[in-house]
Amino acid sequence: MAETLRELKSRIRSAKKTQQITKTMQMVAASRLKKSESVFKKSQPYHEKMELILSHLMESSQGISHPFFDSREVKTVGLVIVTSDRGLCGGYNANIIARAEAFLKDAGSRNIQLILIGKKGYDYFKTREWPILYKYLDLAGKPDYQRISDITQELIEAYLSRTLDEVNVLYTNFVSALTNKPVLKKFLNLQQEKEGLKSDFIFEPDLEGIIDAFLGRQIASRMYSALLESFTAENASRMVAMKSATDSAKEMIDRLTLKGNKARQAAITKEILEIVTAGEAMKA
Repeated sequence: MAETLRELKSRIRSAKKTQQITKTMQMVAASRLKKSESVFKKSQPYHEKMELILSHLMESSQGISHPFFDSREVKTVGLVIVTSDRGLCGGYNANIIARAEAFLKDAGSRNIQLILIGKKGYDYFKTREWPILYKYLDLAGKPDYQRISDITQELIEAYLSRTLDEVNVLYTNFVSALTNKPVLKKFLNLQQEKEGLKSDFIFEPDLEGIIDAFLGRQIASRMYSALLESFTAENASRMVAMKSATDSAKEMIDRLTLKGNKARQAAITKEILEIVTAGEAMKA
């Protein structure tokens, strides 16, 4: 059934309102992306140095017993899944959840405990079979170091108490504004990440004390870097999604405007024909 001119005008008005909303959201996401990308890049040198120091400490700690370095039988695996608290960010959450599902499918008979950061992940997994150990739904995409340190401390306590024997973090790697991908990294046990660097350092006051003082900060730094990168990728995905929605709205407006112009021309042509026909009939 052909649409009337009034219906076409109504659809054009609706499309324009939608375009205004998506354009505004695109600009907000672009602003947040610029800010979060700047913070992420500034934090990387610190994170890289912390990882380098950890590598040297692990190489020098041969023969030292520490809960983070000791081998243990893996009975329970913790999987930290980082998603967003809000939607409208394209395939950002869907890609993470798909990667998580693949990991869980390959887990076999191992006991998996989920640690969910973000409402979208919780909304998805709360009705699934996998048990949820912790959930954090109040970060709202903000890199709050103190809050992230508290989350990290809870994971450390779960590991030390043997509630978890291994912890993996699944987050989104930020490559560029147009490219990001899910990344799965081992968080604990640290022993499984040795790189075999040759180090010849003298530690004061003693290596054990340095390791105890350093590891808590280093693990918090690792989690902070992963979440900050994930939040940056979220803003990039939202900006791209809103730009795509804005462009689609523009295409719809142009298409409906052309259709409306054709309908208006057809109506005018019909009126002219009716006038001419009426005139001819009066002459006859």
